[in-house]
Amino acid sequence: MAADAIGVPLVRPPAGTSGAPGDTSHHSPGRGRVLRPSVVLLGILALAAGLRFAFLASNSVWLDEAFVVWVAQHPWREIPGLLRLVDQHPPLYFLLMHIWIAIAGTSEVAIRFPSACFSLCSVLLTYALIRRVSTEAVSLLSALLVAIAPFQIMAAQEARMYPLVGALTLASTLALFTSVARGGVIRWAGYLAASTLMAYTHYLGVLILLAHGIWVTSCARRALGPWLACMALVAAAFIPWMPSLLEQARAGHGFAWYHNRLPAMNLGDLLGLSAFGGSLFGMAGYFFTGSLGPAEQIIVLLPFLALLWRGVAGFGADRRTLPFLALPPAVAIGALWLFSLTHPMFVPRWFSFLMPFFAVFLARGVYEVADHLDLRRDWVAAVLVGALLLYQVPVLDRYYGDPHFRPFQWRAAARLVRGQARPGDAFVFVGSQAALPFRYYFREPYPSLELTSRGRFTLTDPQVRDLAARHPRVWLVAAIPFAAATRDPLMEGLGREYSVVGLRDFSGAIVYLLSARLGPSKP
Repeated sequence: MAADAIGVPLVRPPAGTSGAPGDTSHHSPGRGRVLRPSVVLLGILALAAGLRFAFLASNSVWLDEAFVVWVAQHPWREIPGLLRLVDQHPPLYFLLMHIWIAIAGTSEVAIRFPSACFSLCSVLLTYALIRRVSTEAVSLLSALLVAIAPFQIMAAQEARMYPLVGALTLASTLALFTSVARGGVIRWAGYLAASTLMAYTHYLGVLILLAHGIWVTSCARRALGPWLACMALVAAAFIPWMPSLLEQARAGHGFAWYHNRLPAMNLGDLLGLSAFGGSLFGMAGYFFTGSLGPAEQIIVLLPFLALLWRGVAGFGADRRTLPFLALPPAVAIGALWLFSLTHPMFVPRWFSFLMPFFAVFLARGVYEVADHLDLRRDWVAAVLVGALLLYQVPVLDRYYGDPHFRPFQWRAAARLVRGQARPGDAFVFVGSQAALPFRYYFREPYPSLELTSRGRFTLTDPQVRDLAARHPRVWLVAAIPFAAATRDPLMEGLGREYSVVGLRDFSGAIVYLLSARLGPSKP
């Protein structure tokens, strides 16, 4: 059904053209054959699949992925309770991974394969959603930008829930549009199902539902009743998890903090990741912060900001389409950003699932600029698209080809230790952030001790003497940040019985080899 069935007209053609932006129907046969949209879409999906499934095992598993594997290997009845005690996410993704791991195993490829599949679905869903509110060309370009976006690809090659919540976000938003446009119990039931699954995958999904509610209230009031009914059922389905949510919120398990980062800089980091994958010109990357200030970030991002502005302006004439596309990212990012003003909790990689909404404004901006320049429209659009793609190439090249592009090379650390470990050695892990990813690769049955933060990551003198009496060599395994406040007291205590004879830093995965001192211990 056409988008204007709910009062959301298709994009109006600019002055001087015979069709909507990107509409190729007005081209004459003599100007060359145009590929069918379905063929172009298949090509985009093939490209997206290649970029997501290639080199799935290239990067080392890091803490968050190892944590997923650890949780998913527990009996399924224990997973919700375990997440309540040690994590801050709903249980759906972990339960799905429990089933998947039982079928496919725990290899790097196996645990990342579902994320790649969900991300590929997002490319198709991007096209399907944007086609409801814009032209064929804008829809295809939006799908292409999502397909080649380093931000999306990096998330697609991680065993985390963000590709799943991204696919569900697009599915629920698409289901909302079709439900409002056509009505019907079946369509609203589809929206209900996607919304419930989204809320059970990530709490940011609740903010997407809030954005939907704002849009329905302001732009589609005749659908407010069915939407409220769906939300009541989502809330009812979420009631069993509410005690766990409250416990997680009280304890604040595992929240990541961006210390010493201005909120404005966090938004710039997110924009850079969405625009070209970050990591260039001093911009932040997927795992690390950048070196630029807010003003410098704006200079680097200026071309993208200009296209975004043109894209927003292109949709601005339609008071329903613009909020429909802008509210989901605006509410999700804005709410967490405001929260971070008092509690500095804002990690840009959390928002990779919102990349399709960013892509549609870039795509529309390309055609808006092309339409308003006094040059060949198709040529200008091709040049602008080529420029956007060129921004992605250096980041993708480093991502696929540079082994040091990502931190935490736990595979290499485990390989080194495996080659040098001896009978009688023992392991001391500085917290689960070191133990989980190292043990994912190193599964040999050596004695080990995992220090906890409650003990301030220290060992008492009797513990150190007992360790030295039983184990002449100890492997100390830590992960950045391994700050001096933690490192110095621990090394001082171990130094009473051991000497450091080896140290390697594998991009933040740190391994010490300690050997017991000969003769009496120092006082």
